[in-house]
Amino acid sequence: MTNVIGALIVIPIVCGFVIKAPKWVVLGFLVVLFGFADSTWGQVEAQSGNIYSRGVGLFYFSLLNLVLLTAGLALFIKRLANPYGPQLAPPMTKYFAAFVFMLAGHVVVGLMIGKDLNVILGLNGFFNVLNMFVFMFLVISAFEKDRDMTTLIFMILSIAVIRGVFGGVRYFLFDGDTANPYRNFEGLNIKIYFFDISDNYVAALAAFCSAWLLTTPQVKLNIFTKVLLLGVVALEVAAVALSFRRSSLIGLGLMFVFLFLRLPARRKLFFAIAAAALLAMVASVFFQHRLQFNTASGGGILQSLIYDIAPSRGSIKDNRFYELYAAAQSMEGHWLFGRGTWGTFTGDRELLSYHGDDFGFVHSGFGHLILKSGLFGVGLFIAMLVTFITFYLRHRKSVFGNASLLADAGFAGFLFWIPTLLIGTPIIEFRTMMLFGLTLAMPFVAVGLQHAQVRTYQMRTQYAVA
Repeated sequence: MTNVIGALIVIPIVCGFVIKAPKWVVLGFLVVLFGFADSTWGQVEAQSGNIYSRGVGLFYFSLLNLVLLTAGLALFIKRLANPYGPQLAPPMTKYFAAFVFMLAGHVVVGLMIGKDLNVILGLNGFFNVLNMFVFMFLVISAFEKDRDMTTLIFMILSIAVIRGVFGGVRYFLFDGDTANPYRNFEGLNIKIYFFDISDNYVAALAAFCSAWLLTTPQVKLNIFTKVLLLGVVALEVAAVALSFRRSSLIGLGLMFVFLFLRLPARRKLFFAIAAAALLAMVASVFFQHRLQFNTASGGGILQSLIYDIAPSRGSIKDNRFYELYAAAQSMEGHWLFGRGTWGTFTGDRELLSYHGDDFGFVHSGFGHLILKSGLFGVGLFIAMLVTFITFYLRHRKSVFGNASLLADAGFAGFLFWIPTLLIGTPIIEFRTMMLFGLTLAMPFVAVGLQHAQVRTYQMRTQYAVA
């Protein structure tokens, strides 16, 4: 009953704000997404629910997901009322339409063969890809002025620092994150900073933004601000390193390699020395606290880093790829369009015991899309990513100031997510896909606002001349 009352109160308010002041809706979402973890995997006693799952038992979706969909519908109505307004990432719209059409086809086929609608539309399918698109469009529509970009950047840094300090207190004074599968399931004496990959993303994004401000020649900072930003970099890099997630550490490395390549030649040497020292410390901590458990005596850090995916570990059943192998074996004649959003795979239950009784997902974003929607679905998703990359590369030299930071942060965030898309479970995670939507939106926000400023300047100049 509480969830129904909450929905009746919140949804109309959200509709009104989306039409009149969408920025506040997006900022509200960001407070939730940046501030609250979603993953319960690794906890001894899993919580009965969290802010992301509240309302699932009553509605087809969680209350937060309903708010997102309602906001998306309100945005669509707003666009219909003003069809000549600025376009919302037109290169991406066709992919959103394609995924909607594909999901509609799955709904029709699923109902025809007797599948329940809540299973067809469940998050174990690819519904979160649509959530990602809706949030991306919502973010793009929300920021209309240069100070809005400043607000967004400041909010990213502020919430990340608060979250980082919270994680630090929990790590250094207590037992770290309670969602700790290494300790709770594997019996390893390891504390972790954050287990949720999205918390690692928030930390990595804040570290990148701070490092970008410190190293970009056009940005002039006083000594107090420099010290503050250096502290943010140290805090957030420590958060990622002490979370002991390989995909996060690799993603963070890709972000800083990208930043290095964006620097002018005269600053690269200093950055390379500082980054090498930082990387050495991070690698040392990572090896000593987690990877030591994953390698035989005499093994090096590289061997321990790929201990469960290296081909040298014998047959396919002895490494991380067995899950994907089993899923591929289960595809049979469904390679083109997948096994449906309700589709599952089969394999050796002992080797796949970490799945429990849920074989409706695999540890690869791309692999999951193949299982559910076939080569057609994963092809659409990859084409969308290529469009995003092309858009950024085409416009990156035409933006400056805060717009340049936002665009670069978006592309760096995309680089962070690459390892997770390859070996993680992002597609089934609401929070992860929402943050991925934010990542994709940032370059479009930056370019859109930059062009709006140029048009405004030209109009004012023409008016002054007249």
